[in-house]
Amino acid sequence: MTTPARFPRVLPTNELLAAADQLLNPSDGTTLSPGVRARAAATLLRLALDETLDAFWRSVSPRMTRSTGRTRMLCLQWYVSPSVARQWYTVWSGLSAACHYHTYDLPPTPAEVRAWHQDVNELLRVLAAARA
Repeated sequence: MTTPARFPRVLPTNELLAAADQLLNPSDGTTLSPGVRARAAATLLRLALDETLDAFWRSVSPRMTRSTGRTRMLCLQWYVSPSVARQWYTVWSGLSAACHYHTYDLPPTPAEVRAWHQDVNELLRVLAAARA
């Protein structure tokens, strides 16, 4: 009998970012509306942030992986600059709001998600440098 993995297996963050990029820049013949593609891309970007933050805490302080997501983000300011931690929380919050379907809210625009895509790329680069 095998022991179930503690952490579910997801795509590496670079593949999550590439998949989000494909959703934002579709090839011809896609049947998904721009709003659906933007919301799906936002979900992938948020997953990339979550996975990167989990990996960061596993390497820096494994006990932090047992804390809530909000606690992990709040404690980030002691390991990176406060401006980076604040930007991380801002981008994560925006992506979280975009991921959830609300009856009277419009989906995020592809331009909004493209801007978050750039922010996520930058934040992942900064956090990787902080781990090194």
